[in-house]
Amino acid sequence: MDLKQIDFGKAVLKVLELIIVKPFTLPWHIYKSAIINLSNTSSDDSEEKVLSKDFPLFTWFIRMFDALIAIIYPVGAIMAVIAGTNSYTGGFGSFLVTLAATYFAPLGIGLLRELYQISLKMILYLKIISSK
Repeated sequence: MDLKQIDFGKAVLKVLELIIVKPFTLPWHIYKSAIINLSNTSSDDSEEKVLSKDFPLFTWFIRMFDALIAIIYPVGAIMAVIAGTNSYTGGFGSFLVTLAATYFAPLGIGLLRELYQISLKMILYLKIISSK
């Protein structure tokens, strides 16, 4: 690729999107994905249905990450209200800090879930390929 063919405007916009916008939208997408995964466990092509007979503990372990992500926001909101009303913890500042930590918490748990889920996905795809 020649230097003349590079669109620096698009590259700068993409960099700004990845650095500024994505960190603030990604936790919500992870939370929504966990809720969808938990609500689709009864479908025939879900990991839980396909692999639960062969790997029940591993499937349960991955679903626990989804469950943790699903309860982060309600529990974090309650903790933020408690921290905000407690004068010992600092009031409104601790309320905002707790809300911010709660909002970004799915990033860490989602990363752990995806690291463990890589092997589960490989097993699922191998099982699908072998059945065809």
